Formats: sequence, structure tokens, C-alpha cells
Amino acid sequence: MRTSAVTSALFGVLAAVQAQEPGYDGYPTCIASTVPSNETISFGRHYAVLNLDLINLLVSGVASTPAGSAWIANVARWNDAVHAQSPAPLSIFTRIYFTNSHQPEIGPSSPFAQVGGALGTAASNLTAIYPAFYVNDTAGDVVLQKTRYYAGAGNGLEEILRAQQINTVILSGIRTSGVILSTAYRLFDLDYKVYVIANNTIETPPNTPDINTNILEGILPKLPIDVITIEQALAGLNNSGPAVY
Repeated sequence: MRTSAVTSALFGVLAAVQAQEPGYDGYPTCIASTVPSNETISFGRHYAVLNLDLINLLVSGVASTPAGSAWIANVARWNDAVHAQSPAPLSIFTRIYFTNSHQPEIGPSSPFAQVGGALGTAASNLTAIYPAFYVNDTAGDVVLQKTRYYAGAGNGLEEILRAQQINTVILSGIRTSGVILSTAYRLFDLDYKVYVIANNTIETPPNTPDINTNILEGILPKLPIDVITIEQALAGLNNSGPAVY
């Protein structure tokens, strides 16, 4: 079966990838923020936290590296701080998976099949949210299926953001050149204020030539999208709200 063959091949690639360092600009120090350190950040009241593609298959590829461990710790710290808000803002998680084993959302000639074709259905542990990242159903966290890089591909993301009158989004996820970049562009074009937390984005190997840094320091700020540190994000959280959700 196509899925089994591709999955076996992907595990071989994953083993090779795990021997390499991911692209990460939040360890041991973080890149410079686009927002001056003396400037106060507030996300307002109508904001949403987007935790993108934090699934077992992708996270396990970087978890054993020092950079990956630091990234996981920062994303978990951010997620816990968001959930500690009262009331908690809208948090949206995305998972990449397909409706059934036939993968009807992609055809064999689809370009995305080359990067996501090994993933299975919702029942697959590979597509589950990594255990370090808590999904709080009681607080109203949303988990969306997606089938392309963009966080809103094939789901109700945009409908949810409109219905909840969201005007600001804060992005974390894996990988920077995939879901982060694609989602940042799309939501920027839809007139959302977009923040990307530099400590909370990571590029799966290979990262040559400095893909992660070039995106965070070059491409995103030129749009312009603000790239901030985890400390600024946490301070912004405390300066915001109470969240409307």
C-alpha cells in the first residue's frame, strides 16, 4: 500500500535527519526581536494563539537535539502561560492527517505528497499532538485537521477567526519554512496582526543555508511581521486581555 511504503521510507529519512541539528534561533541565545525591548507589546483582547503542526512525527525528529529540547521547553512554557490566563484566549492546534488510508485529500502527483504523504489518519500516533504540549479541552482549545502547509488548508480556521472576531494571531510551530511561513503570509494578507515567537519556531534538518535565520531575520520582518522573543510574548500576554473568547 502506498502509505506503508512511504512511511517506511520516511522513517529511514527521519533517522538520518535526527543525526543533524535543526535550524533554531532561540538557543543558547535568541535572535534580535523586531520590537525594541523598551516597547510594550499587547495582543489586545481579540487574539488567538496558533500552535502549528506539533505532532509526534515532526517533533520526534528534533527532540533529541539540544536545540530541539530548548524549543520544546519554550513552546510548552508558552502554552502553559496561555492556559493560565483567565479567561484563556482561543488556542488552536493543527494536526496533519488524512480522512482515511486512501488519502483522498492528496493525489499521487500532488507536490505535498512528497512531504506529507507518509502521514496517516487521525488514529495514527504519528499525527497526534506531542505529549509535552497540553491541549485543554475545558478551556476551549481547538484541534484542526489540515492537509497542506497552510494552517487553514481544508479546515475551519478562517471561519473560526472571523466568528470570534480575532484581529491578532501569535504563531508557534514546526517547521519555520513550512507551516509558519505559509500561515504568516496568508493571515497577513487577510489583515491580521501576526506575531511569530522566534523561540517557538524551528526548522527541521537540513537547515542549509541558514533557512531558519533568513526567514526570521529577513523574510518575515520585510512583510512586515513582528518576530518577538518568548520573554516579550509572555510580557505581551500579561499586558493583554481579558481575552474575548
